[in-house]
Amino acid sequence: MEWILFTIGLVIGSILGMMIIGIVSSGKMSDLDNEIISLRIQRNLLKDELLKQKPKKRYKKKPFKKKYKK
Repeated sequence: MEWILFTIGLVIGSILGMMIIGIVSSGKMSDLDNEIISLRIQRNLLKDELLKQKPKKRYKKKPFKKKYKK
């Protein structure tokens, strides 16, 4: 009789433990998903700001003179 109650207690305890872990981890995952979305929006806004700026003139190298053999 004791073993039956012990196994029932283990089964109920493990089921409740898994449910609690699932609820806690789902809350953390939703927070992480929201942070990822906000960072993507911020990245796109910064990218648009960079593209709106005028491109700077690039430094042009002077052509070098070829040395001929004499």
